[in-house]
Amino acid sequence: MTDKIFPIALRLWLLFLLTFLVLGYTIPTSIILGAIGGFAGGTVSAWWQTPGGEPKEEELEPTALDKLADRLRTPQVRTRLPFLKLFTRRDRRHPGSRRL
Repeated sequence: MTDKIFPIALRLWLLFLLTFLVLGYTIPTSIILGAIGGFAGGTVSAWWQTPGGEPKEEELEPTALDKLADRLRTPQVRTRLPFLKLFTRRDRRHPGSRRL
């Protein structure tokens, strides 16, 4: 990754250095701000050039929260934990529209 960051970062550092000098900053300030800008630009450039992307759905593993939700959906858990019925949706109370 360093081989992708360094060449671009060096060019951007020089560009920022000269830009800050033209804007009237002092030499040490221009060097420091140029180095920060060059490193940030080089990092973004290397990230942009690196192939990758979102993992395919086959590669995704279920998260711990998904596993817990699957365990709570089983009928055995619902009978053992009656308070779970408090959090279920009850459409029976209002079967029709409330509009008049």
